[in-house]
Amino acid sequence: MEIKECDVFCSVATKEIKTVIEWLIPSLEKQKNVKKINLFLINYTGKNRIYAGPNESGMVNIEEINSGKELGFGEAHNFAFNEIKPKKYFLIINPDVYLHEDCICEMVEKIKSDEKIGIVEARQLPFEHPKEYDRVTGETPWASGFGILVKSEFFEKVGGFDEDFWMYCEDVDLSWRAWLDEYSVVCCNSAIGYHYTGNYFEYRNDRYYLEHFWSSRNFLYLAYKYFGNSGFDSAKKYLSDTSYPDNFKKEVLSAFNEMDKKQATLFFAKNKNKITELNKKIKINGFNQYHDLMR
Repeated sequence: MEIKECDVFCSVATKEIKTVIEWLIPSLEKQKNVKKINLFLINYTGKNRIYAGPNESGMVNIEEINSGKELGFGEAHNFAFNEIKPKKYFLIINPDVYLHEDCICEMVEKIKSDEKIGIVEARQLPFEHPKEYDRVTGETPWASGFGILVKSEFFEKVGGFDEDFWMYCEDVDLSWRAWLDEYSVVCCNSAIGYHYTGNYFEYRNDRYYLEHFWSSRNFLYLAYKYFGNSGFDSAKKYLSDTSYPDNFKKEVLSAFNEMDKKQATLFFAKNKNKITELNKKIKINGFNQYHDLMR
């Protein structure tokens, strides 16, 4: 199968542009059976210009886009989607990723295999989420935003990412809304992305990072959005049982309490029956755990 064109969105700042140039772009150049790739670098800082390289590299066209304001992960990709308007599908990729040469072709082939597939997730190596998926269909409860091919029709229909997450857990929310809207979310194990995230190579055990804060705050928000007050109470207990210090937990709870949760309240009221029906896909099994562990 030959792919004529594929749009790729990457949310990036100055500190990450070196990785994009050294890892991501060379891996895109080597994609088999793809005639043209349009790489849109989303400058999520909203300031200055961060990419000074060529506009073309092999069959990869490179363009920096900027909304003029600071954007969270979901907001950045909503902005790119509305600006570019990809026709059939688009790839969301992290800047610190190197794609195997067959990755895009395998993902596109998968999304074309069933019109009800809304999201295709690449296999994340060397460290992957140990979550369950159907060995035949590839269906999985949620897909990691590190590398996902998203059907444009689905993304537009559900209104894109929920921007209240700012960063972290928005990929879980998008996946769950896919299931609620009768689209499926699938893993494509033959599509491999090597993700050299700081979570494994840079983080220190004696420090707390922005990822810890946002993933904790958004864990509470996700639980509230999908399971109401009882879900929030359970999530708060999970947070309480973590090894985070008390002052960190208080800061997370304070941030959650400051959120405007009107839309989340309405969302739960509208969807609670279907959420219950989809309990094998939409579930919280522990702190930041939205799946069963693979055995």
